[in-house]
Amino acid sequence: MDKFLKKINETIKKYGMIDWGDKIIIAVSGGPDSMCLLDVLNRLKQQYNLFLIVAHVNHGIRGSQSDLEARYVRLKSYKLRIPFEQISVSIPDIAKKENISIEQAGRKIRYFFYNELKLKYQAQKVAIGHHSNDQIETVLMRIIRGTGLEGLTGIPAKREHYIRPLLECSRSEIEDYCYKNKIIYFLDSSNEDQKYFRNKIRNALLPLIAKEYNSSIYSNLLQLQDIAQEELILLRTITEKYYLETLIKKYKNWIKLDIQKLKNHPVALQRRILRKSLKQIKFNLDNINYRHIEKIRRICLKNDGEKYYNLPGKLSIRKSYSELLLKYNEVIKKKDTGYSFDNWKVELPLYKTKKIPKISAIISSKIYEYDNINIKDLKKLFNNISKNEAYIDFDKLLFPLSIRARNFGDKFKPLNSNYYKKIKSYFIDEKIPLYKRGKCGILVDGQDRIVWIIGLQLDDRYKITENTKKILYLKKEDYQTETK
Repeated sequence: MDKFLKKINETIKKYGMIDWGDKIIIAVSGGPDSMCLLDVLNRLKQQYNLFLIVAHVNHGIRGSQSDLEARYVRLKSYKLRIPFEQISVSIPDIAKKENISIEQAGRKIRYFFYNELKLKYQAQKVAIGHHSNDQIETVLMRIIRGTGLEGLTGIPAKREHYIRPLLECSRSEIEDYCYKNKIIYFLDSSNEDQKYFRNKIRNALLPLIAKEYNSSIYSNLLQLQDIAQEELILLRTITEKYYLETLIKKYKNWIKLDIQKLKNHPVALQRRILRKSLKQIKFNLDNINYRHIEKIRRICLKNDGEKYYNLPGKLSIRKSYSELLLKYNEVIKKKDTGYSFDNWKVELPLYKTKKIPKISAIISSKIYEYDNINIKDLKKLFNNISKNEAYIDFDKLLFPLSIRARNFGDKFKPLNSNYYKKIKSYFIDEKIPLYKRGKCGILVDGQDRIVWIIGLQLDDRYKITENTKKILYLKKEDYQTETK
């Protein structure tokens, strides 16, 4: 095994890229990097007992040249007896239709194609021909655009099923390998087009820095990438610990965080927790930068009511007093008055459990009399009573009991208070988020007198006293839904 192949084999083992018997989709464009990758993996095929599949994307950008490259890659695959798969598209048309750059459109189509082939062949890996010069360019591009530590880590050698065996090899090493092994390849003329940002970095900026400022810029950027990658491993461990402490609930498309706990963390951790939270509901955060994360963080720091913020990529947040809700691919309702306008009302039967879909809750009831309960023992329970439980003086109630929506002007007498208060004022004082107010059920008696704001506060008129002879015990239990 020659020196170059040995180096790649060491990279493969270092990152655990390949397992015995893997099926691997190889992304082959026809350029020196991908043709080198194809040759290398074909040479290592017996060592790892690999089954290879060549995947080629004809981007439709360079007309007849693109067609010639596609034909060459297909013939090369047949010569090596490797299955060949191709997709032909017009990347410029897709970019125009979706209002994205040609680079973004190309990447989107390529990775969609690779994932489709992975499923078709039940492959374990997809091999991409990125090398160390791509790594250098990527790090510098991200520095120029503005990045945090995550961006400095550059291109990962292995992420999920994507592997990059050439990542620790330079472009010159790859071209030298192709020359020595008589590997024919095509040079992409678009790589010289200065309208593309990466080409400006590769062909103009990096050579200028190396010539006029620091000849070690290439190795220094690789060193920076390596340092950032190693330190990030430690930071991710720390972030995970504090993220879990801050997390309230998590579903597929939304996450809820405790704002007070978030505010107690150092600023750097606040930012990392917010970014991690967004990544939990949407893996690709290409369009989310420092400005977006900092805007969310500053919204959380303010001690005011509800705030909303829409981010790129169908992400949105809602800050409601003590909670931060982050959602993906679902609009967060902004103009929520906290009222339910359908005026729903359902009767609450005794001795049974009742499911109330409007408030996503189940209400159960029991009745206690002095014959079967000691009032002193019951009073001990009051120290541990939750807001989802209510002990009510049965004889003060007029039946039937009902649960209804909150109405304009509703008033009640909060427990242990001498004065009536509007429910709206109570919600404001208790900092109940607007989106929760419309979901609060109101328990009323036969004369529509408010007995209990379910899960929040009992009316003082119905509390247990020394004269109580009969007690109605109610308990609210939530049943889970994924919508908020």
